[in-house]
Amino acid sequence: MKAIFNRIAVLALALSHWTAPASAQQRSILALLPTEGRELPMEGEVEGTLSAADYASPNGTYLEAWSLTGETGQTVTIDLVSDAFDAMLYVTGPGLPESLYDDDSGGACHARITLTLLEPGSFHVVASSTTADTGTFRLITSARPTAPLDFACGQVDPAVLMDLPTEGTLEVGSAATGRLDFNSATVLDGRHLAAWEIQGEAGEGVTVTMSSGDFDSYLYAFGPGMPQLQTDDDSGGDVNAQLTVRFTQSGRYVIGASSLGAGSTGNYSLVVTAALGPESLPVQGTVEVPGSANGDLRASDAVLDGRRSQAWTFDATAGQPVTVELISADFDSYLTVMGPGLPDPLEDDDSAGDLDARIAFTPTESGTFRVIAASLGVDTGGFELRVR
Repeated sequence: MKAIFNRIAVLALALSHWTAPASAQQRSILALLPTEGRELPMEGEVEGTLSAADYASPNGTYLEAWSLTGETGQTVTIDLVSDAFDAMLYVTGPGLPESLYDDDSGGACHARITLTLLEPGSFHVVASSTTADTGTFRLITSARPTAPLDFACGQVDPAVLMDLPTEGTLEVGSAATGRLDFNSATVLDGRHLAAWEIQGEAGEGVTVTMSSGDFDSYLYAFGPGMPQLQTDDDSGGDVNAQLTVRFTQSGRYVIGASSLGAGSTGNYSLVVTAALGPESLPVQGTVEVPGSANGDLRASDAVLDGRRSQAWTFDATAGQPVTVELISADFDSYLTVMGPGLPDPLEDDDSAGDLDARIAFTPTESGTFRVIAASLGVDTGGFELRVR
């Protein structure tokens, strides 16, 4: 009993000096955590619970240790999966000069560590969280792990959106109304959400605008060929949401009508129009070469692919180098140039330094080129467009 008491006293003292995850001091602290008979197989799955009964670090997070025994040369991937908290995973043991740790490598809020054992023995696998949250979790070990989830912590699982029953079908030129209430589906921290369906044709696109007088609108979109969930809060102006979805493949796309705040309810409307492309924006003016023009991005300007945008033009001659710059103290500049001899648009974010954009190229054909002056987001404000 005295030996057990001394071990707890040493652990309590060590935890009071908890420092950075990779420190030698913390490695020894992790090794002191009792596993209390909890064993983790090299291939399999176990369940556990973080609770106030577990050891706590000085930052308030709880720690639960498991024992993993392996042989030299074995490779194992350890996943800490929880829907209750943002997972934090630690591993320490023989042959590891530093403790291994991970937050979100498993996708979503799940942690993942892959290691090859350099020495045989018993390893400490410690399940924890990034905050003081508690709840159930799973530890999964495998030599052949599945691919990590393809969405980040704090984002909605696209599969959840695609599986929701829909309120109806949207199409270009249509308007729809709906209501979020306590019978609606919920995502994340309790946001109510209603799903709507759009049948998309490859090469086309739509702009969906959501407005509500009852809450701050929020939109989601997902479908074939989209690498991740598309979202928007206020691109429609005020607290209205607006998304432009471009269909790279034909198929079923889902629009999620939601609110920015958890628990918000009320009526909303959706308006669907054909998506504007950069080539269809009205031209604000022509810049002489060399020369510059001053402009203002306004809330009434179109939002293309999540960027508030204006179109300008300039004339250039084949073989003569051109540099285009977008300078603004009000927003993060984003620049696009398209025109004769350019098979694909030229794009840039910060090449002019700070948050300003620059594109330098030599035209292969003479003619009129179109410049899209945009903010990286939906910010508005003044800018200078330079062409030389």
